[in-house]
Amino acid sequence: MIRLERITKQYGDVTVLDQLSFSLKPGDIHGLLGLNGAGKSTLIKLLNGTAEPTSGELSIDGKSIRLTPAEAIRHGIITVSQEVDDALYLDLPVYENVLPWQTVKRIRPQRLKQRAKRVLSRVGLEVDPTRPAGHFPLSVKQRLLIARALESDAKYLLLDEPTAALSETDADALLELLQTLAAEGVGIVLVTHRSNELTRVTSTSTFLRDGRVVYDGPYQSLSSEAVQTFLSGTTFDAALEKAVPEDKICLSAQLTLPAFQSEISIEAYRGEVLGIGGLTGSGKTELMEALFGLSGIRQSITIDGNEHVIKEPTDAVREGFALVPEERRRHGLFLDETIERNVIAVAGKATRVSDVLASLRVRYANVKQPVSELSGGNQQKVVFSKWLLDDRDIYLLDEPTKGIDIAAKQDVYERVIALAKQGKTVLFTSSERHELERVANRIVWLDRGQIVEKGGV
Repeated sequence: MIRLERITKQYGDVTVLDQLSFSLKPGDIHGLLGLNGAGKSTLIKLLNGTAEPTSGELSIDGKSIRLTPAEAIRHGIITVSQEVDDALYLDLPVYENVLPWQTVKRIRPQRLKQRAKRVLSRVGLEVDPTRPAGHFPLSVKQRLLIARALESDAKYLLLDEPTAALSETDADALLELLQTLAAEGVGIVLVTHRSNELTRVTSTSTFLRDGRVVYDGPYQSLSSEAVQTFLSGTTFDAALEKAVPEDKICLSAQLTLPAFQSEISIEAYRGEVLGIGGLTGSGKTELMEALFGLSGIRQSITIDGNEHVIKEPTDAVREGFALVPEERRRHGLFLDETIERNVIAVAGKATRVSDVLASLRVRYANVKQPVSELSGGNQQKVVFSKWLLDDRDIYLLDEPTKGIDIAAKQDVYERVIALAKQGKTVLFTSSERHELERVANRIVWLDRGQIVEKGGV
């Protein structure tokens, strides 16, 4: 068992964790919840040895220990990253991704492939181990990381939002895998904001708020009001007053989606939030990329009755588009740069940075802080912020609430509706219909690059 007793973690004068106690037992699936900045990421770092406590005691099986990353791995504590593509070697074959590098160096390829097939079978995968890891969809890549952990003799798995970008079907399959692993004695920390997952698989859950434990017990016994109160200290008003679109089409486009070899037509009104729904692989991202000049094809687009040709992102920016991409860490941020540098990346003006960050309630120490130090939800808000320094007409928001907590989602919803009320046109993608129903005036639903459903909310 891993146990943390009265752990405090400080960065300078800032206390991130305050007298925290936490335990993880073999065979348990332990939910970890908290708003952005509550301390979840810091707790994970303490468990995997990438951060040290300022005070308090960490023990494994009753023995006090000072964890380093190497020591954590030696004790079988493995982190499965939310940023899957960053954690894999996408150009290398699957078997070189799932087997320890020491093994790859000293065993013949044919035996390696056979060994890889065995561990892949353990996580429910039957794929060609010689194909590059980057060839496969996200749901498969997620399992490749878990297979790698198991091959490294994982006794404890730390999973940060593992289902955030998965379809409902893929998420269900992953949860079944976690239950199987727990039954085999693997202890699992599951960071997620999806209540149905916590109800389904967790044995206990810990809520953090401002670095302190405010609840530790079964999630299943809590009402939705209690969950929100534990997370924020208050309840959220779910009601949102949507914008009323003008009777004027702002955006009209006939787009080519090369990934599906399909054509798709779309229209959006000025002052409208148009919801674009669909499961993973439905074409939501490809549609946004086509509008923003990332498809590799010249796209003919009409804005306020005038035809424009979008060949590349510079054309889209010039015509008043803004894009918040789904993969924020890969495509939306300069992770090694400061918050300020990221926010001014488009407009180049530093005078209003603090005001824009405040409007989205971003939690940070100062604007010179590296953006990589922020929580996932605050990073997402920084990506959004860089388009608010300059006046944009059309906002393309691709899964803007992916992997962020309920309070951060509320901030994003409110800002999206505020933009529409200012007369902006917003395209908002999500795989969750209830989310689109909260913010959108109309919804179109995609499947394999085609519109299969459309209508008002």
